[in-house]
Amino acid sequence: MVKIHSQSSARREQQGDASLATMASLDDCDRAALIAQGRQQRQQAWRAQQAAGCEWLAVGDFGWGDRVLAHSYLVGAATRTEAADDLGFAGPCQVPVFTADQSFAIGWEQLFDEVAEAQALGLLVKPVILGPLSYLWLGRSLDPAFDRLELLEALLPVYGEIFARLAAQGVEWIQIDEPLLTLELPLAWRTAFERAYNLLQREPLKKLLGVRHGELIENLGLAAGLPLEGLHVDWPRSVQAQQGLLDRLPAYKTLSLGLVEETEAGPVGQQRRLHFVRQAGERLQERLWLSPAVLSRDADATQADAVAAEFACLVLAARQAAMGRPAVRPERPWSAIEAALAKLGAAQSHLVTS
Repeated sequence: MVKIHSQSSARREQQGDASLATMASLDDCDRAALIAQGRQQRQQAWRAQQAAGCEWLAVGDFGWGDRVLAHSYLVGAATRTEAADDLGFAGPCQVPVFTADQSFAIGWEQLFDEVAEAQALGLLVKPVILGPLSYLWLGRSLDPAFDRLELLEALLPVYGEIFARLAAQGVEWIQIDEPLLTLELPLAWRTAFERAYNLLQREPLKKLLGVRHGELIENLGLAAGLPLEGLHVDWPRSVQAQQGLLDRLPAYKTLSLGLVEETEAGPVGQQRRLHFVRQAGERLQERLWLSPAVLSRDADATQADAVAAEFACLVLAARQAAMGRPAVRPERPWSAIEAALAKLGAAQSHLVTS
């Protein structure tokens, strides 16, 4: 059956009233209060996603206001960082400053603690982490003559350790986000993708390559061909991109489609999405996953309900196509999953505006 999974929580940009960069300056009481507030927000988001039918919930996606900095803590590379105002797919963040003798090691337990926290609530989790190539790309070199891509071999074993620890916790799937693949890449970086993921495929866990915040254009063949179990992309905008994606996807690989706010609006856009999801459902069947949109912080309840209702229609159409059933809408206007997803929209709107 077509599966539903979450990409991230509605309020991933900020958690509490302070960012990870300023947490060290807080006293013990304020830090404890912030951590407790973050835990409450995570659990609210997880429960809303579970109620909406998501079978795997994103964990590790909050980032405490700065996902890149959080990843630097995870891989033990937060000693030197600098502010970056606009990095395209990353936005404003603290990026690592690498040295030629840079070392990496697991340096923060937050990811593993959040996995345990969600599992204690009886939830199935899919950790989401930043991929090694996108992380190195975002970084800076202390010595301008040093190529930070040379650090890849030192960084990859830490990913292997992360995967092994998550597997020991009972995790089945992990999502590795590589938004770098939406850019035009130098040949050395394209080659590095193949080298890195040929090594990482040997590590435990099923791996979903996440390419968000843009479209796969020149790198479609590269992303589809990497030796991983799944590929996640934002909803393809054009018919050519949709057909190319289905044609280039290997027969063994799962395809995940994420609805985004920026998709074509209006009835024509909705009909095009319905047509594509039926085509994908018929061809891929249980290898098709769908992910609801993560709304921006200024989205209102009406917009959230509309997006949730459309996503429910897409899920229904995909499942009908996967089972070989005709594409017929139910007589009543709202199915059980549509009602649940409408609640998710309201819950997201509450989290965004609270």
